[in-house]
Amino acid sequence: MQSTISKNLLNSLEDLIERSDHGTRLPTVRELMRQYGVGQSTVQDVFSLLKEKGQISAQVGRGSYVVKDGSGKVPGIYGSLNNSASDSSRNILILSNSSMNERCARVQNAIMAQVKAKHGHVMQISYHDTDHLLDILKSIPSFDGAILQSHYEVIPVRLLAMLQAKTRALVVDGHTVSGVDVDRMGIDWEEALSLSLDHLVDAGRRRIALVSLDSSSQPILSVRRFFQRQRNWGSVQIETELVTLKGLQHPTQNVSSALHSALDDLTDDTGRLKVEALICVGISDGMGIAEVLRERALMQTNELDVVVLGHVDVPTEHLDQFTIAGGRYSDGAEALVEIIENRLAKPGLAPQIVYLDCEINVKSAAKTQSPAG
Repeated sequence: MQSTISKNLLNSLEDLIERSDHGTRLPTVRELMRQYGVGQSTVQDVFSLLKEKGQISAQVGRGSYVVKDGSGKVPGIYGSLNNSASDSSRNILILSNSSMNERCARVQNAIMAQVKAKHGHVMQISYHDTDHLLDILKSIPSFDGAILQSHYEVIPVRLLAMLQAKTRALVVDGHTVSGVDVDRMGIDWEEALSLSLDHLVDAGRRRIALVSLDSSSQPILSVRRFFQRQRNWGSVQIETELVTLKGLQHPTQNVSSALHSALDDLTDDTGRLKVEALICVGISDGMGIAEVLRERALMQTNELDVVVLGHVDVPTEHLDQFTIAGGRYSDGAEALVEIIENRLAKPGLAPQIVYLDCEINVKSAAKTQSPAG
């Protein structure tokens, strides 16, 4: 049976839908959580019910929209993959660094399945560095679409220029570029960080450290800056500590040594940690995090909470043991193909940045504590 508060939310949204035009964008999950004081799962349950009733339609990276024409779809930037733009087979090129993480591999596999289902072809190329990739590109044919997977590395303009000459639709998976006319897709890591802080503050945590890669990439820098600006979260005062894992520049690198050093710096003279929670960003090595916590006898205690900013459907990032906040690789794969199809159908459309929906999956909730003195 639905709770009273979820019924209130459902009734309010149905009233809003009744008063809105076909294609009207609904408030985001996070906006509704704040407005109605409910949890993420409550909002998602109500959205699921509205979808089942055919009253709304969800589009990856864009949100939920009012449906009133009985089609179950709304007009927008990204249409269904069954539209005329995607009726013909496609040749898609996927480029990734040789040290790609599991998330990138899963995205590639999902895209291959989508494209092959429409009798298209996918070429995957792994490269060591920019010069290596440029040499490879000189010897390959043109493609309908190209996906450059780049999350924590700088993308030279000369590389983008060559890719644009090789394809009619280029999209960067990771949105680390700025100031250039190219489509991009990624996760709003500030949104994922906000979900993490909501969870930790609700669990009674007040002293929180952000642990990040030693990287100057745009996503990492934006999360650091957002975190450092926080002195209060809602009505609660918090203490924040920024920690950079020295020498760790790529998410697939083993985190053990660098994380041990970081925790040493966060330990006081009595041997106790100065913080109650760690939020890790840009780190794919869930096994390394777990190893360090076990060695320091922190894995199964209430002394420390760990939240990973990443992908909820990539088990190696969270091992089904850590709280994970972020997007889904499956949504990312779908959005990348949609972006390419839309670009091929509408070449003159302005470059787009698509942000995936964020969610949080709490795996080891902390016991509520009194604010630290």
